[in-house]
Amino acid sequence: MLRIDVWDRAWRILPLVLLGVAALIAVTDPSVPPRDRAVTAALSAAVAVWHWWMVLAHPHWPERTLAPMALYFAGFIVLTWALFSRHPVYGLLVLACFPTAFATLPGRYAYLGVAATAIVIVGGPLALLDAGDPWPIVLALSGAALAAFIGWSIRALETEVKRRNAANRALESANRALESANLRLAQLGEENAELQGKLLAAARQTGVAGERGRLAREIHDTVAQGLAGIVTQLEAAEEAANDAETVRRRLAVARDLARESLTEVRRSLDDLRPGPLAETRLPEALSALVSGWGAANELPATLTVTGTARLLHPEVEVALYRAVQEALANVTRHAGAGKIGVTLSYMEDVVVADVRDDGVGFTPSEAGGSESGGGGFGLTAMRQRVVRLAGNVEVESAPGQGTAISVTVPAIPAAAEREAT
Repeated sequence: MLRIDVWDRAWRILPLVLLGVAALIAVTDPSVPPRDRAVTAALSAAVAVWHWWMVLAHPHWPERTLAPMALYFAGFIVLTWALFSRHPVYGLLVLACFPTAFATLPGRYAYLGVAATAIVIVGGPLALLDAGDPWPIVLALSGAALAAFIGWSIRALETEVKRRNAANRALESANRALESANLRLAQLGEENAELQGKLLAAARQTGVAGERGRLAREIHDTVAQGLAGIVTQLEAAEEAANDAETVRRRLAVARDLARESLTEVRRSLDDLRPGPLAETRLPEALSALVSGWGAANELPATLTVTGTARLLHPEVEVALYRAVQEALANVTRHAGAGKIGVTLSYMEDVVVADVRDDGVGFTPSEAGGSESGGGGFGLTAMRQRVVRLAGNVEVESAPGQGTAISVTVPAIPAAAEREAT
C-alpha cells in the first residue's frame, strides 16, 4: 500500500515539476519580450498555486470528490491552454494533463479530462472546427485513445495492487487472529488442566460416595436379607415349639440360610457378584431363587420366562436378580400372601422382571413406595441400582389387592462388558 501512495503523490507532483521546467525555459527565452515573459511567469505562478491548493493541500479530494476536482481540472486545462498559446514549451504541461486527469478526476470522468487535453494539444476547440484540415481531429482522437488506454492500464494495475494489498492485510489479520486463538487455546489448555484436576478430585469423592452406597446395597442384599430370613425361620420355629418336626425343619432352613449368607459374604468380598450368577445364567439363577423361597416359606411360587433368553451384561443381571430377591423378601415380611408369581420378560431393547403376590397390599403414596410402609432401604437400594442402568421401578398396590413390582432395565448385551474392558 505504501508504494501506491508514493506513485499517487508522484503523479500529483508531476505537473508542478513540468510547469517549473517549462516556466524556467519560457522566462529565460530571449526571443520573448520582457513584458510577455512577466505575464507568462504570472500565469505559471497562478497554475502552481491552483494545483497546490486543489490537489496537494487537499489530498482527500483527488479521485474521490467530483465537484472540486471538476472545477480544478477545468481551471487547470484553461490555464494550461493559455500558457501553451503563449509559448510552445508548455506543451510539456499539456502532456502532463493526461496523467493528471486520471490522478484527480474520479471514475469515468477522467476520460472526459483526457478528451479535453487532446483538444488542447491540437490547438483548441477552434482547430477542430476547421473542416478543411482533418488532421487535428485525427490527432486529437488518436492522442485521446492512447492516453485513455494508458490511464486505464495504470488504474487496472493500481486496482490489482490494492486488491493484493487488501488480501495481504486480510491474511495478516487472519494470522494475528490465529496467533491470538492459539494463545487463547494455550490459556484454555492450562485452565482445562486445572479444571481436570478439580474434576478428578470431585470424581474421587463421588466414587467414594458411590462405592459406599454400592457396598451398602450389597450388604443389604446378602447379609441383611440372610439374617432376616434366619430370624423369620427362628420365629416360626418358636411359634411351633410343640411340633418337633416343624421346629427341626425351620432350624434346618435357618441353618441353610446362614450358610448361604456366609457364602455370599465370602463371595462378595471377591467380586461382589451374586453367587448364583457366577456359574449359571439369569433364568436358572432366578428359578433356583424362586423355588428355594417357595420351599422355605411353604408357599407356591412360580417363575415364567418369556422371549428369547440371552446373556446380558453382569450389572444388568445383578440388578434384576437383586430386585427379585428384594421383592421376595418384602413378601415374606409384609405381604401375607398365599401365592406369588415371578415373570422374566426378554424384549428387544429391555428386560423386565415382574413380581406379583396376592397379599394384603398397601397404598404406595401413603407408604412412601415401600411395602414396609416407610420407604425402607430395600426398595430404595433397588431403585438406586436400577436407575444407575437407566432403568426404572414401578410399584402397583392397593389395600386387599396384592402388590406388583415391575423392574425394567436396558438389555445391554454381555459383549458390552468385553468392549468396555
